[in-house]
Amino acid sequence: MATCAFAIIHNKNKILLVRIAPPFAEAHKWNFPGGVIEDGEDIQNGLMREVAEETHVTCRVEKIRDMFTTDNPSNEISIFEAVYETGDIVIQEEEIIEAGWFTLPEALELPLAFNIRSYLEDLESR
Repeated sequence: MATCAFAIIHNKNKILLVRIAPPFAEAHKWNFPGGVIEDGEDIQNGLMREVAEETHVTCRVEKIRDMFTTDNPSNEISIFEAVYETGDIVIQEEEIIEAGWFTLPEALELPLAFNIRSYLEDLESR
């Protein structure tokens, strides 16, 4: 089972999303930045590393938002709230096609991966 973590990164009234590159699941759809946490790595430190590798953005991970397990493949997924700290977006082309900052209404218009629409709708209703 892989441990994966993803961040809902807030920067004023926008959030950071990445478009997944092939051959990854849900290729060409938008997702929160993050990925697989290495064995023995602290999950929050691993998430900050993944975000920086994918986007060149640094963030401060705050609270956990959700945790669940997927069946195929078997992954333990954690979703965290985070706050932008520094960096201009520079993408890691092997894993993502593009990245950008979006308002919630803009994000909800995108083709979204996995179950992130529910998180965005929840944020919009606050």
